[in-house]
Amino acid sequence: MNPQDRSARAYVLVEIQPGKEKEFKDDILSRGLLVDSKEERMDFVHGAFDFVIILCGAMKEIDRRIIEIRKSPFVVKTETLI
Repeated sequence: MNPQDRSARAYVLVEIQPGKEKEFKDDILSRGLLVDSKEERMDFVHGAFDFVIILCGAMKEIDRRIIEIRKSPFVVKTETLI
C-alpha cells in the first residue's frame, strides 16, 4: 500500500492576522476544506496559535487541503502535526 493512500489525521496549528478570526473561519468553511464533520473540526484557541484544524483522510488529500489553508490571505504561519 502506498503511504500516501493510508488514512491519517493532521492537526494544523494556524496563526492568523490579528482581528481576522471571523474572516479566516468564513474563508476556510466557504472553500469546503473541512469535509468530514464527524472527524474534522476547526477550533479557535488561545496561545501562540489562533486555530487548530483537524483534518482526516489520505495523506495526499490532507496535503492538498493544508496547501489551500496556507493560501488564505489571513494566515501568518502554520505548523502541522501528523
